[in-house]
Amino acid sequence: MKIGILGGTGNMGGGLALRLSLKHEITVGSRSVDKAEEASGELEAKAQGFYQSAMRGSITGALNEDVVEGREIIIETLPASAAVTTLATIRDRLTPDQVVVSCVVPMKRQGRLYTWSPVVAGGRDQSRSAAELIQEAVAPVNVVSAFQTVPAQYLNDIGGMLDLDVLVAGDDLGAVEKVMGLVRDIPGLRPLKVGPLANSKWVEALTPLLLNAAILNGLHDPSIRIVPWSPDTEET
Repeated sequence: MKIGILGGTGNMGGGLALRLSLKHEITVGSRSVDKAEEASGELEAKAQGFYQSAMRGSITGALNEDVVEGREIIIETLPASAAVTTLATIRDRLTPDQVVVSCVVPMKRQGRLYTWSPVVAGGRDQSRSAAELIQEAVAPVNVVSAFQTVPAQYLNDIGGMLDLDVLVAGDDLGAVEKVMGLVRDIPGLRPLKVGPLANSKWVEALTPLLLNAAILNGLHDPSIRIVPWSPDTEET
């Protein structure tokens, strides 16, 4: 697929570009075309050096507003403060058959720890998730939330083995299935449906919780894996 990553020169966007370029044509976006082209060149070289002849995709760079045109999936990795407004300004470049993936986590730091913090939109705090506000900005284009609990460091360590779950929320089943397929294209990631887009608030809130667990318990970049109960069937 042709995939555009808004804010693709950041840690999260760059990590997703590296992992997804094994199979897909990736365009990373930036507010500066020079920065986008420089970053994409470095990412492309890193991906080709690791994947060698197995690489079927590519990584190129463009302005954020140009990233959305002609791409099947648009991945939003911009900071929460810019994510909604950026998509709203380029809404007329989107088409209804596209899918927007929100990786946005609105949070703030208070002392040593982090809390989920609603995105400020329309001059006031909202109780809705960032994904829901993005959906409002780009409707009728479908929005699906995913990747919030995958540390960018894991993705950028291109040779590192992954064994993580990705919680996927969305209102359109077709869009959700498309994003779940994209998740599966990264070896070691398992997509799990967690219901409608409104549940994105709770998924987004997991990131500050994981960061707090790292700070308070001396953990290094923790993530999540959903483990089903396996009862002991042996008689006692």
